[in-house]
Amino acid sequence: MKYFNRLHLSFIPLFFLTTCHSWNFYADPDDKGLSRFTSRGYNIATSYINGSPFRNIGLYYPLLQKDSTGNSIDTLKFTWPLYPNDLPNRSAAYDNISFLLPVPATFTKNDFLTFNGHRFANSIPVILRESSSKSISGIASLYFVSISENLASPDYRYLKLSGLFDGKIGDSVLITKGRFDFEVGENGLNF
Repeated sequence: MKYFNRLHLSFIPLFFLTTCHSWNFYADPDDKGLSRFTSRGYNIATSYINGSPFRNIGLYYPLLQKDSTGNSIDTLKFTWPLYPNDLPNRSAAYDNISFLLPVPATFTKNDFLTFNGHRFANSIPVILRESSSKSISGIASLYFVSISENLASPDYRYLKLSGLFDGKIGDSVLITKGRFDFEVGENGLNF
């Protein structure tokens, strides 16, 4: 009986490891391997890269950070880790995706909130970092469908953002049908 109890308990961590990466993934019936487009703060991002589905890794939050250039224009970096979402393609070469938005040096959270409903059509640099730490870059479209601020709790304030994206890197890499739905804590913002 003791052996059975130990064996039973050893499956609990395995259960959590295998299920925690899919809690907020709701399969899109029309786009195999992608999650449905939602706007609920599910912390999920999916897209096709050259026809293969990718998603962010587990419940990792995106990085939303303003990098100072020392000029009147800074860069708002919007990035998250990538993971192949189809079993035959688990060895795909991409580790993360980044979008670089030019913003004024005086850019604030209130300025970011004005991106609600804003579309950047074929004008945003996109960078894919490969597992070899080499990066490739191109141009993307990025549409912030919804950005809202939750002020309900004074202890934890956050931004909820969802949107769509696609891009092209040279003639060989196509990013299509991208969608994201994130909740970002305001304490992690540097603007």
